[in-house]
Amino acid sequence: MATTVRQVPPITIPLAASPLFQSVNKPSSLDERTELAYQRARAVARAYALTPQDIAFLRPKFWDMHLDQICPMDGAVTTLLTIQYNLAAGTLAPFALKRPDLQPLLRRIMNFDVSAQFLLSEVGHGLDSPNLETIATLLPNGEFDLHTPSPAAAKWMPPTAPKGGMPRVAIVIARLMVDNENRGVRPFVVGLGDGKQMCEGVSAKVLPKRAGSKPVDHAITYFNHVRLPATALLGSLEKPADLRQNFLSVIWRVGVGSLVLSSVTVPILKASAYVAGRYSVRRTVTGADGKPTAIIGFRTQQLPILHTLAQAFVLEAYSRDAAERFLAPNLDPRVRHGIAAALKAVTVLHCQQSLYSLSERCGAQGLFEHNQIIASQLEMRGVAIAEGDVLALCIRLASELLIGRYEMPTPADPTSLLARHEAGLFEEARQIMASLGSGHRSQGFNRLILPLCQPLVEAIGHRMAYEAAMKAKVDPDLIALFVAGVVKHDPSWYVENLSLRRRDQQEMEDSAVLATLPRLEELLEATGARPYCVAPIVSDETWASFVENLPHYDGHAKLELISGTERRVTPTGSAPSRL
Repeated sequence: MATTVRQVPPITIPLAASPLFQSVNKPSSLDERTELAYQRARAVARAYALTPQDIAFLRPKFWDMHLDQICPMDGAVTTLLTIQYNLAAGTLAPFALKRPDLQPLLRRIMNFDVSAQFLLSEVGHGLDSPNLETIATLLPNGEFDLHTPSPAAAKWMPPTAPKGGMPRVAIVIARLMVDNENRGVRPFVVGLGDGKQMCEGVSAKVLPKRAGSKPVDHAITYFNHVRLPATALLGSLEKPADLRQNFLSVIWRVGVGSLVLSSVTVPILKASAYVAGRYSVRRTVTGADGKPTAIIGFRTQQLPILHTLAQAFVLEAYSRDAAERFLAPNLDPRVRHGIAAALKAVTVLHCQQSLYSLSERCGAQGLFEHNQIIASQLEMRGVAIAEGDVLALCIRLASELLIGRYEMPTPADPTSLLARHEAGLFEEARQIMASLGSGHRSQGFNRLILPLCQPLVEAIGHRMAYEAAMKAKVDPDLIALFVAGVVKHDPSWYVENLSLRRRDQQEMEDSAVLATLPRLEELLEATGARPYCVAPIVSDETWASFVENLPHYDGHAKLELISGTERRVTPTGSAPSRL
């Protein structure tokens, strides 16, 4: 069964089986769990042994790391790796290839001997990053004064505090000021701390842990007239002709980050489908005949699992196809960002909805972090915002497409269901725009067009995902199930415009499920998720081991509950274990 463009090498299978990644219910403090995330990230980094060329030229090994099944095992590891390699090393590498003085630092980053961060967003400037306030002022002696002029200018989120004894460095994006003239933003290499204390003039306030996520020491970072050497500047002192274009070129790795973080949804979908699938096969209820019946026999249990499997394989093909398109020479940079935005819109949509359904179908077990699904779902909330908020990306892309500034890649097959849906939504939006008789900054555009932007971009992404899966020769039954699932996202449009009645849509889905269900075992194993799933509910053996290692209580307590009576235990007995 062909399901991907190329198979990801199982580089991390031995690592997933190691004690470093197998601790499921071991008690530990927040600091210990944070330190564990850094140890795991370093281990994954050294297993992949990426080179600066892998990073700078976006070679396949770079993408493979973000599609690795080890990602769902610890979302904090993925966060640290993508900051370290995509944002920090990715920004530094092109300069280091031309500046030998930067190469020792780059080697330390590539080997994860230091923790490297990327400081762009500010407390007062998230989506408004082009107007960031952090200032790097050129001094008469050629050095720079790096300063946070207001609380709103403090750098937001990256983990910068001295934790775990690992030195920390950062690529800090700041506004370059020369002779009181704003010369646009530039990246600067800045030391943050030696792992035990912060560097002079640098301070950090560590934020509380994000809800439901694996701990990363996110922080708010301040610079108080930090003196930087002339060599800290990456780039020129000259004022660029176009400040906005300069900003986009400085932060170009953010676009790459949007693409690679979207790809992380693929292993998350695979792992979650595997956990829910295995649980549904082994979990039983009493049937009408009084005998145990596996819950996988119920269509309501089959649907979310099979739909997630179809999404995983189709979106894997789409992720690799999007990466190839992204790297095309002479591609309009705006289209490049559009490719990343469409991929992110679709992958986040399916991941959030599918993981919610899978967690729910696991009942009370789906509420526990150790069973992986809900933990991944909450991690995805961060992915939806990181490297560009999904809604903001969709508004920008759809608006620019509607006013005709550029075009996305056209459909390979305009007659397909998903291509017709995409074209229909855009035609509808254009008709609304024509009726407004005003520009894209008008209140009418705000009221009537902005709410349509995300569905428009999702329609582009769904069509591109379908075409990528067809090109990659993904199993036809999985493609059919994926299409049936997409139709369910906007059923009324298909009824109104293609006369595809509700019953027709249900039959599409039913036919695809009937074709894939007999191969559920094969599809679950084809995910490659087995070595990476530590959820106790996947088998009777792992569940028994999990329960055996839970904190255990018993005793010989006596409790008088009603006057004149008391609960007694025999001298040789014990109270039931509290599990």
